[in-house]
Amino acid sequence: MATPVVYLIHFAQPIGNDRHQAQHYIGFAKRLADRIKHHRSGNGAAIMAAVTEQGIDWQVVRTWEVATPHDGYLLEIKLKSRHDHKQLCPICNPNGRAGRFDKF
Repeated sequence: MATPVVYLIHFAQPIGNDRHQAQHYIGFAKRLADRIKHHRSGNGAAIMAAVTEQGIDWQVVRTWEVATPHDGYLLEIKLKSRHDHKQLCPICNPNGRAGRFDKF
């Protein structure tokens, strides 16, 4: 049985407009490999569809294993509400600490 995870995706270049740009996506999956295939095909989250459509390369750079899907949902919300995805990303912040969510 697959372990549910929350995952962080880093985009090779930012996506957005003059007002707002994003370079990361945080999501939750019961089966990460299936979810990644879904994202690669341009389905799922709107931002992932836009990244795929624009040909922007991306990679999963971090995961947090959770005990249950409900825990995954809660952690996803907590991480998204921080609005500091760059701090969680080992590409953008290679020498930094991810704070209290470094281990869940």
